[in-house]
Amino acid sequence: MGHSVESIEKEYLKIQKAVEFSLKRIRRGYGKERILRDLRRFNKKLRLKNPILNEEDIFEIARNRIKAREKFGKLAARLFFDEDGLRYSTPPSVAEYRAKRLKTNSIADVSCGSGAQLIYFARESEKAIGVELDKKRAYLAKLNLMAMGEDAEIIVGDALSDEIARQIDAEIVFSDPSRPPQEKVRTLENLEPPPEKVIERYSKITSKIAFELPPQLPPERIPIEGEKEYTSLNFRLNRLALYCNELAECEVSAISIPSMERVTNETEEIQPEPNGIKDFLHEVDFTVIKAGLLPNLLGKLDLHASIVIDDGKRVVLSSNTRSSSSFVRDYRVEEICSFNFSEINDKLKKLGAGKITLRFSLPPSEYWNVRNKLESGLDGKEWFYLFRKCDGEEDKAIIATPLD
Repeated sequence: MGHSVESIEKEYLKIQKAVEFSLKRIRRGYGKERILRDLRRFNKKLRLKNPILNEEDIFEIARNRIKAREKFGKLAARLFFDEDGLRYSTPPSVAEYRAKRLKTNSIADVSCGSGAQLIYFARESEKAIGVELDKKRAYLAKLNLMAMGEDAEIIVGDALSDEIARQIDAEIVFSDPSRPPQEKVRTLENLEPPPEKVIERYSKITSKIAFELPPQLPPERIPIEGEKEYTSLNFRLNRLALYCNELAECEVSAISIPSMERVTNETEEIQPEPNGIKDFLHEVDFTVIKAGLLPNLLGKLDLHASIVIDDGKRVVLSSNTRSSSSFVRDYRVEEICSFNFSEINDKLKKLGAGKITLRFSLPPSEYWNVRNKLESGLDGKEWFYLFRKCDGEEDKAIIATPLD
């Protein structure tokens, strides 16, 4: 049965102290069993008897605070996550952008998890509601709202049930469904709750429905009509949102965070030109490639460029002019030669190189072996980037300098 999480204000400070207590012992290198023993004694002194979180849970939260620093920065010291909750939590800058785009009088996040996105919905909209099937994760969401000074109603239960749906009165419904972590090929069918079911259940309440979907899905594999918005965070594909009905502004878009540069399928296209290495290289954010918006980006930039590298992991263009886009990293071409270690090393020495960064696909176990061979004997001060162009009979090495 769905029900609101009871007030936890009195417990919040105690739980925070227990997490900090565990965190200090983790950093000192204590083993899990010793930490749990110490934590039981500490909680007894605190008179912490939480019906939802036990010592194992508090230990997990403490351990995940260390991991959370990479995604949440300094905010990690205030937040509460279990392992899956942290893995799928939305980074703050993305959550803030999405909350501003969906700003409204009332919004319901019907699969709110630990509340990372809900925090920003509560901040930007007049009223925010979170629904979460897992009671423990719903409790963490409430803790996180309190930690960030925000307020939202949390309802525990199945968002697809009649009982929960009757409690939702919102202008916008948002769903970030859970997905199997080991799934090799992402599909909508394995998401929970399934987006089609969410639409079926909540379209009677509002036509303004939005989803977060696995970003590996290309637009053609998303059968639901709406704007497919691919989000880049610091030049890496991070999120995919689907905005239905009135929330859609186009068919496909890409947004770069933090710059907020945007490209859409409605931008006039310029097709890549015939192959050829010219004065500059342009490494394209894979977010644009996944969205199928490369011609639109070229049109937006009025950039006439050729594709010189497309290895499935990165796309590199070349032209005689620099670009000006958060979706592109520019390099100046310094040398082109056969992809031969000895020849590359000679070129690097003549350029005064001291270090190089490899910008081509390699098994992780081979990266440093290859790099050390290519850097052998280098005593210069310059740092170059090395690209590999697979070109039929003979591969080419492109030595380049990154440009700000």
